[in-house]
Amino acid sequence: MKDTWHNNRISEKLNKEYKKDFSICDIDGAVRCNYVNKTRFIIYESKNKNEKLMGASQLITLKILNSSIDWTKFDEYSGVFVLKIIDLDNEIIWYSLEGIEIRKTTFKELYNIFSCKN
Repeated sequence: MKDTWHNNRISEKLNKEYKKDFSICDIDGAVRCNYVNKTRFIIYESKNKNEKLMGASQLITLKILNSSIDWTKFDEYSGVFVLKIIDLDNEIIWYSLEGIEIRKTTFKELYNIFSCKN
């Protein structure tokens, strides 16, 4: 959807036309791939270089998701991350939900992590 934070028409209608008696937020992506008896599962929120990391509602929702998942069932790249796009092709910084930098990747490296090719 254009010119709004809403990623679908249901979210937009709920947010604009109804009482706010619950929290609604969008999450940018979830990636899953399987390889040699392992699964990689990544939930991410992406932010552009000059964009603030995220609002309180979105952060709380991501923390609830993170704490509700048994991450021991997944590989070491799995988790919930904020991906800050400095330069889409050359520099994407991965942050934990606590704002700690995890790694820097190029887009090609991001692709390789998402597709279990690393």
